[in-house]
Amino acid sequence: MDTLIRLIIYIVVFAIIGYGAWWVCVKFAMPQPVFWLVGALLLICLLLFAGQQVGLGSHTLVFPR
Repeated sequence: MDTLIRLIIYIVVFAIIGYGAWWVCVKFAMPQPVFWLVGALLLICLLLFAGQQVGLGSHTLVFPR
């Protein structure tokens, strides 16, 4: 049960960060490449976090041997 609550909190925090980044891009009328860059950064962060939760360290994902 504790793991489920922690997962829900992680999902909510990631959604808030994603919505905040989208809001800033829309509020300041950023060009389309900025949307792609923000999305790519969020995706990289999500993949690194998921890899860490599965047991792969960030060094394994970023610097494979």
